[in-house]
Amino acid sequence: MLYHASAKQGLKYLEPRVSTHEKAYVYAISSRVTAACFGAAKDDFDLLMDEEDGITRLSECRPGALEGIYGGKSCSLYSVSEEGFRSGLTGWDAEQVCDHAVPVIREERIEDLYAFLTDAAERGECVIHRYSEDEEYQAMLREELGERIRDFGLTEEQVRQDERLRRIFAD
Repeated sequence: MLYHASAKQGLKYLEPRVSTHEKAYVYAISSRVTAACFGAAKDDFDLLMDEEDGITRLSECRPGALEGIYGGKSCSLYSVSEEGFRSGLTGWDAEQVCDHAVPVIREERIEDLYAFLTDAAERGECVIHRYSEDEEYQAMLREELGERIRDFGLTEEQVRQDERLRRIFAD
């Protein structure tokens, strides 16, 4: 079983959409918790997300990012069959894609994504790293966000204009 989150309710099929990979795909993930993280709009510089041994790992890039992104936001978490999905095409091992429409098997409504994620953390299904000024945490953010800055081709001026990045990369 794979999962896909959407703000849209009542979908019977998931249709391929063009995203950052410039190809039309249906995106899905084997972890309910990780998939739910895509149920609200977020920015690649607000929250780091990964999955390790089936456990979702979230790291805030700014104070209060998790609650700001997910607090009070709802979504539908759709279950789909693994048939037709492939991994290794997007650069993130947890992510699988399919190039054609897939039927929805089940829809689960999540009323508050922040509550869902904090509950998942209490059950050990998710690790939440709150923003910290600790030097080790800041070094991790500089490394991870520095990669994203290079990948997205941001200029020094763009970094200086973004308050979130200015906080981490202040000279």
